[in-house]
Amino acid sequence: MIRKLRKKFVILSTISLLLLLGIIVVSSNFLTYRELVDKADVVLDMIVENGGRPVHLLPPEKKEIPREGMPGERGRFFGKKLLSPEIMYEARFFTATVSGDGQMISVDTQSIAMVDDAEAQNYAKQAYGKKSDRGFINDFRYIKYIDGNDIRVILLDCGRNLFTFKNALLINCLISFAGLLVIFVIIVIFSAKIVRPVSESYNKQKQFISVAGHEIKTPITVIDADAEVLAMEIGEDNEWLLDIRKQTKRMAVLTNDLLALSRMDENRQQYTMIDFPVSDVVGEMVRSFQTLARSRGKTIRAEITPMLSYYGDENCFRQLVGILLDNAIKYTPTAADGSCDAIRMTLEKKNHNICLSVRNSSDPVSNEQLGRFFDRFYRTEQSRSSESGGYGLGLSIAKSIVEAHKGRITATAPDAKTVQISVVLPSRSR
Repeated sequence: MIRKLRKKFVILSTISLLLLLGIIVVSSNFLTYRELVDKADVVLDMIVENGGRPVHLLPPEKKEIPREGMPGERGRFFGKKLLSPEIMYEARFFTATVSGDGQMISVDTQSIAMVDDAEAQNYAKQAYGKKSDRGFINDFRYIKYIDGNDIRVILLDCGRNLFTFKNALLINCLISFAGLLVIFVIIVIFSAKIVRPVSESYNKQKQFISVAGHEIKTPITVIDADAEVLAMEIGEDNEWLLDIRKQTKRMAVLTNDLLALSRMDENRQQYTMIDFPVSDVVGEMVRSFQTLARSRGKTIRAEITPMLSYYGDENCFRQLVGILLDNAIKYTPTAADGSCDAIRMTLEKKNHNICLSVRNSSDPVSNEQLGRFFDRFYRTEQSRSSESGGYGLGLSIAKSIVEAHKGRITATAPDAKTVQISVVLPSRSR
């Protein structure tokens, strides 16, 4: 239990840290990317204002380069773009003119050295075919607009900025991953100290149950022996003697259950793993419980797939089936006329798993109650459970047996008047 608690703590802490780092990395790089795009769009707008020609070819009176971006333009996140007047001289771009019917009219590559006329025409055709007026084609940010009867396309080289952005993104991811590993190691190391008080308390509780169980067995045995002697002297039908023997038997059952749970908690339970005919075992257990069921006006209907075998502890499996059947018999309500629905026991094989289920009618059970079915000493109806001789430990023992065989056990309510306990055990080879 403590190991599972520590594991859950480490997993939850790691996932939380991973989500936090993911949000930081994604949001910061998203904002950086948007700033890169906004800056490229501002430069493209400036080029459009200059007629798509390089600044150095414009007459002096035409060289109008705003220092804070285009008039009225604002950045999406950080206000106005504060651009250097040199930005236009640094910009590397080319332009193309396309007719309304998609024919290439002209290209101008004098402001870029890495692209020749043929490549420029290819890029321009791709941009022309795009639905959006702005976008990226490889490392180029393009803008297209109507110029008279033609379409002008301007493509700005953003290769250096994109390369810097990608490198920064990679570095951020690597640093975040390294930080996650470091924090994970720290969490693993300190998680042992964090759960230590809980572990110590839990171990003391287990030790108390184990010691108390062994100590209680002695007086119970003495009382039972004394009751046997009294029975020989005053007879078996004495009311007080019968009550003493009944309560002694209940205390013995409770003590044995507590000791069994203690052994399972401390992994001291010895399991004899063998291949055994599970179909025959379940059928035998159903037949042995039929008499008990009939004595209480109830019946058990079994649907058992024949010839199934399972590798596990046969005695523990018998105990598991017995707990489920006994639990169903105890808590199946009887109508005023003495009738009740049959208890259904099912055994089958699905996807290489042995599936065992017991379904019985029940009073309405909430989801919260279903979730607590396997808690120790939990009972949905205290009075009736007490009358039935139950202490709320049976399903806890069943859960421990199932978990020891690497399976899972669940409680569900298929409808408002039915409860089903399902066990799935993985088939394993010797």
